[in-house]
This record gives sequence, structure tokens and C-alpha cells, in this order.
Amino acid sequence: MAADSNSGKDSFIAEGFEFVSENDAQKAAMDQSKIKILEARVKVSKPSDIKAVYDKSIENKIFKTPVGWEYLHGLRKKLLESGYADEELVPIPVGVSMTRHSALDNLAATQRNKNENQKSGSAFGRIFPIVLDVALAILVIILFYISLTGETDNMINYKRNITNRYSSWEQELSDREKKVREAEKKLGIEGATEYHEGTD
Repeated sequence: MAADSNSGKDSFIAEGFEFVSENDAQKAAMDQSKIKILEARVKVSKPSDIKAVYDKSIENKIFKTPVGWEYLHGLRKKLLESGYADEELVPIPVGVSMTRHSALDNLAATQRNKNENQKSGSAFGRIFPIVLDVALAILVIILFYISLTGETDNMINYKRNITNRYSSWEQELSDREKKVREAEKKLGIEGATEYHEGTD
């Protein structure tokens, strides 16, 4: 890995490839060390041995950078030269996208998806709030009706209920007083003056 001092920015170079980040360059260096280990430990003179290394490297996803992919490509060329058909060999997996997507492209795709979702749910999205508002208005009207017509005292009908209660008591007392006076007259008892005289 090296830093480019001429351009004023860091460039991360490993095995002839320039990487965007230091982390990617370190992964490339790791791939190079894996290649050296494979070449030292495995004698790849026979095509069957080369194919075994090639298949195991792809199956275990050993290489993650262009350095490793280049090594696998070299093994693939040797296998093709030794008589293997292209269909017999597993393709080299490249785990990254090579096409750059700008933020505007991503935004446009996101916006397209959002518009499609809005079109499909737009009828529900417009009708649901209206139905909910009407239902809530009806509930409020019902609650006010119950509060106004209910017999229990509350802030809305408190004065009316108290007035009605006292007026009914007053009517009841008046009716009883009339009955008592009628009974007194029948019995010949003097009326209200006697009652009041003893209480003063």
C-alpha cells in the first residue's frame, strides 16, 4: 500500500490495483497472502488439482478483491487450456456492482416506487380520513346528546337538573301541605298558626 503525495490525497495501492479505501487495499493484500499460501502448499501441476483449488476457492469465497479474482481467472485459463470446457467450470463470483449509480438515479427509482405505491393506495388514503372524521363527529354528537339528556349531573346539565329537582320537591311539599290542611279541617284542628306559634 502506498500514499500518493503528488495529488494531495491518499491513494491505496495493492498489487497494482488502486483502491478507494484503505480497508479495500488491506483486503487485496490479504488476498495476495492467501494466493502465496496456496501456491506454497498446493502443487498445482495436474489439471485435476488446479480444478480442486479453483472450485474450493470459489465455494469457500476465499477471494474478495480483484487481486484474488485475477488469480482465479489465471487458474480458469489454465483449466481451459488443459481441456476443460467452459460449461464445466464454475463462474467466478463478483460480489460488487461495477455500475455506478448516482444519488439522482437512486432518488428517481425511489420516487418511482413511491408514486406507484401512492397510486395503488391513493383511493384508500383519501377516503379513510374522511370516514374517520365523520365517525368522530357522530361520536361527539352522541356524547353531547347523552350529556344533555342524562339524569346524572354533569357540567352541561347541572343547573337544569338541580332546578328540576328542587321544583319537584317544592311541588311535592305543596301537595303534602294541602293534604295536611284538608285533614286538619276535617278533624277540626286549627291550621298553620298553631304550628308556627310553638316554633318561635
